[in-house]
Amino acid sequence: MKNYLTASISASAVRHNIAALRSLIGEGVKLCPVVKDDCFGHGMDVLYPVLAELTDGFAVAAPLEALELRQKGYHGFILCFLSAYFDDFKIQDELVWQEITQTVMSQSAMTSIQEAARRVGKVAKVHLKVDTGMGRLGVPANQAATLIETIQKIPEVELTGIYTHFATADEKDRAATFRQLELFNSIVPAAGNITVHAANSAATIDWPETHFDMVRVGIAMYGCHPSDQIRNRVDLKPCMSVKAKLIAVKHMRQGSKTGYGLAHEFERDSRVGVVPIGYGDGYFRSLSNKAVVRINGMEAAVCGRVSMDQMTVDVTDIPDIQVGAEVEVISSDPAAPNGVENLARLADTIPYEITCHLGHNMRHVLVD
Repeated sequence: MKNYLTASISASAVRHNIAALRSLIGEGVKLCPVVKDDCFGHGMDVLYPVLAELTDGFAVAAPLEALELRQKGYHGFILCFLSAYFDDFKIQDELVWQEITQTVMSQSAMTSIQEAARRVGKVAKVHLKVDTGMGRLGVPANQAATLIETIQKIPEVELTGIYTHFATADEKDRAATFRQLELFNSIVPAAGNITVHAANSAATIDWPETHFDMVRVGIAMYGCHPSDQIRNRVDLKPCMSVKAKLIAVKHMRQGSKTGYGLAHEFERDSRVGVVPIGYGDGYFRSLSNKAVVRINGMEAAVCGRVSMDQMTVDVTDIPDIQVGAEVEVISSDPAAPNGVENLARLADTIPYEITCHLGHNMRHVLVD
């Protein structure tokens, strides 16, 4: 972690986003935040108290993420998408002992969890994941009924939920999502105390018929829209801003060049600031000669190629620039050219990738 790089996370923005999403789903539907990969790079350590207070559980990718939540003192519902089928017995047993709900997608997965439950002497709670068209993880839809029946006969395992995941809920063409929803509806058991869930952020916003008993919200909770197609359906506030400080300012003559490959040539006598962030910190190299940062409220273009741990910006038009000046690398203003969504467009990627890459190498602080 680099203390001179700071990701400020706005608690008020997260609260606003949760309230906005809850207004879409109604009182009877639970809101489960997806907090995998350190809250999509936003920092679990700083966001945990906010999320624990305002949501109805947590969804994580990996077993260790789930166990870390228990270590923080959280006693509520945790769903683990990727259970410990291939981990050692100690982790398998700990998941059952800590009452973490595991995902079942096959007979072999169920058997592994059943054996852990026997070793621990507790009933293991599981949710069944069904592949309705994503083509990734999940029991094939035509095998789901058989697996449900099998699980319900095993005393060591309790089926408490069933879910699927949409591949195209954030796209304008609704046909594929509608087919997935129809198939999922045909599989869901008609009776039983089972939590049914399917909606990711996009479906939570744009597909009310997918809300069922619970929604799993990820990127929207952090303030980014899942896609441009549903941008205007809900008011979201990005919660992350990233700041650094200039570590050098130097003069460059007209015609001189900068960076690896000498990829930028100055068309006038210029001043260049060096910012201590690079692709090793998650700032994409593909933003070279494209992106801007803001200093003293003014834009400074990234000039030359982004290096592993530093980049250069053109500060010629910013008056009284000094070493130590604060640099807004990422803005929490969604309209800013250096906002997450705009940087994602420049890098030809998605906001998820921008925030996940940025999170790992900097100090996180909770503000407001």
